[in-house]
Amino acid sequence: MTMIDAERLRAAYDSDGFYALQLEVGDKCEQGCSYCYMNALPYTKNSLSDGLISEILADARALGITSIEWLGGEPLLRGTIFEHMARAADLGLRNNLWTGGLPLRDQAMAGKCAHACKNGLISVHVSSVDPRVYKTLHPTAGDRDLEDILAGVKHVLDAGYPAGRMLNSVTFTGLQTAEDMIRTIDYFEREHGIATSLNVYHTYLRPGTDPGELGRFIPAMPEVARVFKRIAKQSGHSAVPMNCVNKQYCSATLAVLCDGSVTPCATIREAGAPNVHSDGSLLAIANKQRDHLVIKVLKSPRNLPGSCRGCELGETCWGCRSRAYGAGRGLLGKDPRCFRHP
Repeated sequence: MTMIDAERLRAAYDSDGFYALQLEVGDKCEQGCSYCYMNALPYTKNSLSDGLISEILADARALGITSIEWLGGEPLLRGTIFEHMARAADLGLRNNLWTGGLPLRDQAMAGKCAHACKNGLISVHVSSVDPRVYKTLHPTAGDRDLEDILAGVKHVLDAGYPAGRMLNSVTFTGLQTAEDMIRTIDYFEREHGIATSLNVYHTYLRPGTDPGELGRFIPAMPEVARVFKRIAKQSGHSAVPMNCVNKQYCSATLAVLCDGSVTPCATIREAGAPNVHSDGSLLAIANKQRDHLVIKVLKSPRNLPGSCRGCELGETCWGCRSRAYGAGRGLLGKDPRCFRHP
């Protein structure tokens, strides 16, 4: 059972097309991650209207998109989320849900998610199964939050949802050790048969956080290497890309952020990006900005950042474009967290 239509992804990549749309419905979230890339809040500050979401879904179909990646904040806090997911399914689009996991503590909610995502995936977010480490990563978390998310995972599985269509999407930061991250990966694999999707923290800090604190959030390269070795073991390969996805999925994805900005990835928060509130429809923006959104220039090996040229993973990896952008190296720059060619 696969979560990706490999043939359609390859066709999208080869044609400078789009496979997935990351759609942030709003920035409200209960989880309070200290390292949140979008500064999600316990209340709504930015949100796409229901009407605009409907228009975006129609444009996604017109662009040949296969999957909608439902993002927040916490998308399950959106009262109309299942109406939009039903609309996406009617349009022939896969629903991929990226939830922090807390709403799944409600068994009925978990069952609705299992139904809505029957042709897609459900991802939760547990960066540590150690309660003490979890509290460090989520300072405002309630005493039962970790327990509730783990119970929610079981609710989804009890609803008949296949473990092979679930992910634990994690961010590895300097606030935890490689051993702790590996124990978390082991837990989900051993207890539930659920794989881990790994991102490595880089340069986003919540507004109001002293920039001098950035260093403690960034994991050391030897620690990153150890965690990626475990992820490679999970995948059955000797090595895996430095991205949370391969470069084909990265290229063939675009994002509409909760403020209406259209960017190559939800973790790339570009100032001055075109916006569906002021610059036309998603369809018009995507067609006009296609080369930028698919990061076309990096599809030519000669344009890869210096030491990436000739890398043994060149067919699947070009480093994380978000980490390069966030580090001030530009969208096309060298991934600062790559341990293979530092």
